Amino acid sequence: MKFNRFRTAFFIAWRHLFSKKKHSLVNIIAIISAVGVMSGAAALIIVLSVYNGLEDLVSNSFNNFNPDFKITATEGKSFDLSTFPMEKLKSVSGVRSAEEVVSDLVLIDYNDHQYLIELKGVESSYVDQLTRRKKGLLIDGSFDFKGKNGNYDEEQGAMWGEGDFGVMGSRAAGMLRLNLNSQELIKLYYPQRKHRALAREKDLIKKYLVPGGVFESQTEYDDRFLFCSIDFARSLMSYEGEATAVEVFLSDPEQLEKIQPKLQEIVGEKFTVKNRYEQEPILFKTMKTEKIIIFVILAFILLIAIFNIIGTLAMIIIEKQEDTQVLTYLGADKSLIRNVFMLEGMIVSFLGGLVGMIVGWFVCFLQQTFHLIAFGNGGSYVISYYPVRMAPMDFILVFLTVFFISLLVSFIPTHQLQFHKNNE
Repeated sequence: MKFNRFRTAFFIAWRHLFSKKKHSLVNIIAIISAVGVMSGAAALIIVLSVYNGLEDLVSNSFNNFNPDFKITATEGKSFDLSTFPMEKLKSVSGVRSAEEVVSDLVLIDYNDHQYLIELKGVESSYVDQLTRRKKGLLIDGSFDFKGKNGNYDEEQGAMWGEGDFGVMGSRAAGMLRLNLNSQELIKLYYPQRKHRALAREKDLIKKYLVPGGVFESQTEYDDRFLFCSIDFARSLMSYEGEATAVEVFLSDPEQLEKIQPKLQEIVGEKFTVKNRYEQEPILFKTMKTEKIIIFVILAFILLIAIFNIIGTLAMIIIEKQEDTQVLTYLGADKSLIRNVFMLEGMIVSFLGGLVGMIVGWFVCFLQQTFHLIAFGNGGSYVISYYPVRMAPMDFILVFLTVFFISLLVSFIPTHQLQFHKNNE
């Protein structure tokens, strides 16, 4: 019975909406309302898809540099590897490599410039995993920490060993004016672990690194990291048989969510296992928040566009007063008449929203295929055009937004204008 009433109301609403009006202005206003909804829906689809593309671009840039999992001690800066279940980690299905890492902030001095950077000591196998995932990472020099035999530089009064070679990020290298062909060494200062006072130079451990290479990841890591051998990092930071982290690489990164609970169970509560996204919480939370804010702003604009339907419905209600009286004489109650005009408003917004989503999809398809809109002339970018990724959930979200706003807006005139007029 309820379905029959809905079908009757929908049939009358459709005929009312597309029948010839006494005043052509009503049709013009209805078209303008539909175009406004179409523009708002198309804008939502396009902007959300661009944000998806930018999120993927940033995510891939960081995720190709970050390990799949980073395991650190819940308390303290380092932990003893002799009690760490390294072999159990490596035996987990899907784990390709588990690498020891010693990392901390150090002060470096080079070419009369001082810079605070994160020194990251790793094994050569770690470098293999990193360069395998991010092709073209090294832009100058070599990732070989061994280099030449150790020597004593008389001019600088510095002793450096066979494994004392470092690879620095491109931005940090640019700020320090790093020259791989120069004989100048990188001085590193790190506080002695047992000394609380750091006012004197003797409270700091000083070592030297030979500039061996420069890497570029096109992320903030380019001004943040200096790679060296793990033995050199342990020597500088006075870590013996300890590590600050164990970083895990997977054979298939898509298994991230499946493997993380297994690793957490193996290492226990004393350790924290962070996946690629959890290693950059601020970045990805900021991107999600920005997307939500943009959606709310555009949804508000869509709300304003759909509110034009109130004027359209008001004019239709006034024009169709005679038809309303006829329906009343034929036995239609107030509820049926209310539903007729309510459906008319929703049809206008739905048609506008549907066409808008199609237009948005078409624009995104063109951008994905032909890269029509570029970032601009000049500049150095990872890609030269705006990335776009259409997500089915975005289309569902826009559809539901149009539906609920249309329902709200159509409710107002049908319950205020129509029956107020009849009661007079």
